[in-house]
Amino acid sequence: MSVSASRLLAFVRDIAAPDPKVRESAADQVTDLVSGCSLADGRVLAGVLAAAAECETDAAALEAQLNAIIQLGSLAEPEMVGRLLALDIEELPGELGDYIEDLLEG
Repeated sequence: MSVSASRLLAFVRDIAAPDPKVRESAADQVTDLVSGCSLADGRVLAGVLAAAAECETDAAALEAQLNAIIQLGSLAEPEMVGRLLALDIEELPGELGDYIEDLLEG
C-alpha cells in the first residue's frame, strides 16, 4: 500500500511552512501514515523530515520531526538520516540529542 501523491505533497508543503505549529503537526501526522507507507513513501517522508530537522529552529517541531523519523524505522534511508550529523547535539534542548543519537545508531 502507499500514501497518495496529494497527501505526500501536502506533507511536504506543511513541513516547510513558516509556522512552527504547522511543521510540528505535519511531523505528528506522519506517525498516522507509517502503517500505510511503502518503502518509497517512507524514504520520501524520512528524507524530507531529516532535511527539515537539519534546519529546524523550534524545539517542539524538531522533537516531532525526530519522533516521526524514529517511527518510520527501517523505511528511513540511512544516508538521509545521516543529515542529522549536522546538528550540534550539545546545543539541543532537553532529550533531543538522545533522539538523534538513537537515530544515528539505529
